[in-house]
Amino acid sequence: MIPELQDILRRYLQRLVDEDLQRHLATPPGEPLYAGFVPASEEDAVDADMEVLSHIRSDLREALAHRKYERFGDEIDALMKENDLPASSRPALGMGVLQAQLQLVKLQEERRMQPVPEIVLEPSLVVESVSQKAPEPEGPLLQEVLPKFFKQMRQSEEWTEHTLGQNRQTYEMFVQLNGNLPVTAYTKKDHFTPFYDMLTALPSLWSKAREWRDMTPMEIVEHTAEDDAVPRLAMKTVKRHFSALGRLFTYLIKRGLYEGENPAHGFEFPSKGRAKSRRHMWEGDTLTALFRSPVWTGMMSESRRTEPGEVIVRDEKFWLPILALYHGNRLEEFAQLVAGDVREEDGIPFFDVNDDGDKQLKNEQSRRRIPIHPEVVRIGFLEYVKANAPNSEDRVFPNLKPGGPDKRLGYTFTKWWSRYRRQIGLYEVGLDYHSFRHGVTTKLFDAGASAAIVDEITGHEGQGTSSKVYHKGSGLNALRDAIQKIEWPEVDFSHLYVSTDGVVAIR
Repeated sequence: MIPELQDILRRYLQRLVDEDLQRHLATPPGEPLYAGFVPASEEDAVDADMEVLSHIRSDLREALAHRKYERFGDEIDALMKENDLPASSRPALGMGVLQAQLQLVKLQEERRMQPVPEIVLEPSLVVESVSQKAPEPEGPLLQEVLPKFFKQMRQSEEWTEHTLGQNRQTYEMFVQLNGNLPVTAYTKKDHFTPFYDMLTALPSLWSKAREWRDMTPMEIVEHTAEDDAVPRLAMKTVKRHFSALGRLFTYLIKRGLYEGENPAHGFEFPSKGRAKSRRHMWEGDTLTALFRSPVWTGMMSESRRTEPGEVIVRDEKFWLPILALYHGNRLEEFAQLVAGDVREEDGIPFFDVNDDGDKQLKNEQSRRRIPIHPEVVRIGFLEYVKANAPNSEDRVFPNLKPGGPDKRLGYTFTKWWSRYRRQIGLYEVGLDYHSFRHGVTTKLFDAGASAAIVDEITGHEGQGTSSKVYHKGSGLNALRDAIQKIEWPEVDFSHLYVSTDGVVAIR
């Protein structure tokens, strides 16, 4: 760094501080200092100012992470000209200006909460931080290598668009915390360990809660540090983030862009409790309340599904939760069913789960035949299919349209499912559509079904060699005998029956 640059930045920051003090002294009591409107009370003015400053602080942090100092281009140009600085000093000066602006916002927030503005500063703290970041980077920056990396992962089909979207968020969070540095600059101690600590302290709903939407992940961690009631990210999620980082740095090591051991490896992700206790399942009073809600007992109208009434619409919103309750399927497996997938053999109706055409399955084991539960037959699912999908290629749930990065048919249903559970007061983190799958697995084992049968019904790969290599699938009779043992005494569908015209009706 040019020796006089520190003094230039110190004077720049002091000028900003002095201008802000003059703003304080010139603004009439009770009026906002930074907000663009006049609130109704002095208390509202403080809230409005703090909200504006919070937005500015978030923007500055993002600008620092991405080295976007040109937003202050005019001020940088003026400082360059005023001090006759060479063009080579512009990056260091630009980063220094960003740091000074961020320091100013922190001071403004402190001043706004005090009855008398505090005028004592230590701007040298900012300059010291700038001096550490000032050297020009050597080699490719992290964000410069990502496009080629993403392209390879998609071309090799290792990642779906959904996986790519998830991992892209990981890299954005990592850069936001550590800065967009040359890939050779990242170390386990200085960058990956702080990222691990941040993730393990991050609330599980950090990206969804409205009150945190304008904060960076680190700011959210700091804001919620004293609240023990806030649930944090599951270790499974933390592990997924580090898996994404590990895959990236493996790519960099193989190409000679990073030397040494993979800095994302070696972290521990301990699970709390046994696996079966970590996954919720629909059961008891909660399950009873779900299927006693208007979608299955009568609602006001198709557009007012949370209000009790006399209308039952037999569409995907009605059927998909029932099917999952008795079959333990993954959502997309049944969302993409066509009429030809609902078949019968030797008097046993069954689902033929396959990836024909444009259908998607999770893995090879997902291709399977699942006998249709007798209760699902009784309340008219087969009649529903005949009425709504008369041709073999017709979709069983025609209202579902592809959505999301992977164009999944279950995309819009998932959004509705979360919204509906909130509206009827049954929303709980970890208790979702997939929880039906856990419930079916539990019921099958409780009924004495073998692991091989359970795996075949749910489409889960067996863990033992015999299951993976020698077991070639059970007959429909054995699968039917197992699946008809699934009973839910908490659920009563006796009010549903099939009328003479094949339509499900209520008594």
